Amino acid sequence: MKPDTIKQRIEEHIKHGHKNSIYMLTDFTDLGNYSGVKEAVSKLTAEGKLLRVKRGIYESPYYSSFLQEEVEASPLDVAKKIARKNRWTIAPSGNTALNALGLSTQVPAEYHFVSSGTNKEVDLGGIKLYFKHVPPKEIAGISAKSALIIEAIKALGRTGMDDSVRAKIAGVLSSTEKERLARESKTSRVWVAEEIRKILAATCTK
Repeated sequence: MKPDTIKQRIEEHIKHGHKNSIYMLTDFTDLGNYSGVKEAVSKLTAEGKLLRVKRGIYESPYYSSFLQEEVEASPLDVAKKIARKNRWTIAPSGNTALNALGLSTQVPAEYHFVSSGTNKEVDLGGIKLYFKHVPPKEIAGISAKSALIIEAIKALGRTGMDDSVRAKIAGVLSSTEKERLARESKTSRVWVAEEIRKILAATCTK
């Protein structure tokens, strides 16, 4: 029997989604009209079946039996959702990129991204997301892993790169990702492309 109200339809949608899924109102507009969806989401939030991340962004609650507490969605997942909604291409930058690659253990209170969209700041209640516009050619058409590594190298700078760092970066790359990185780094800054060549050359000698 099919759910006969917008609220029930949204509940079914959430129930079959992934844990910690991120939602926006537009994700439910195929389940009913906008005003009905908005009212239903408001009710589901009041009932605790959806959690409000910030205005217009929600997540499905997930209780971890291991941690014995509710687990919040990752700020990275929220950033990806915002990017998809706005049709932006993004990549972690600065310390966010270093954290993603395990090159920094600092616990971030800010998450930084380069973006093909506009400059934007999003406050998640103590944690902030920063999107910095860059020319689309810098990240468009590049795989997520290649973009991440290129931004991490930029964050470290020429003086921050050494054989230990190169080995750590090489260690997170599959053979397919190495091939993509070799192709996709050709339009990078000269010194960044040179660092990538060193990373790939080191893996070939192992």
